[in-house]
Amino acid sequence: MKNLLWLLIILGVLAFLGGAVMAFTGKHLVLTPQGYWRGAMGFWMLAATLKLVSAEK
Repeated sequence: MKNLLWLLIILGVLAFLGGAVMAFTGKHLVLTPQGYWRGAMGFWMLAATLKLVSAEK
C-alpha cells in the first residue's frame, strides 16, 4: 500500500511538472497544461484519501 501511495505521488509530480513545462514553452503534446494539472491533483487527492483510509485501520 505504501508503494502505491508513493507511485501516485510521483505520478502527480510528473504530471504537474509536465503541465508546467508545457505552459511556459507553449508546446502541447497530448493535453493542454490544465489537463496535466488536473491529473496531478487527482493523483494527489487519491493518494491522500488512501493514506487516510489506511491510517484508520
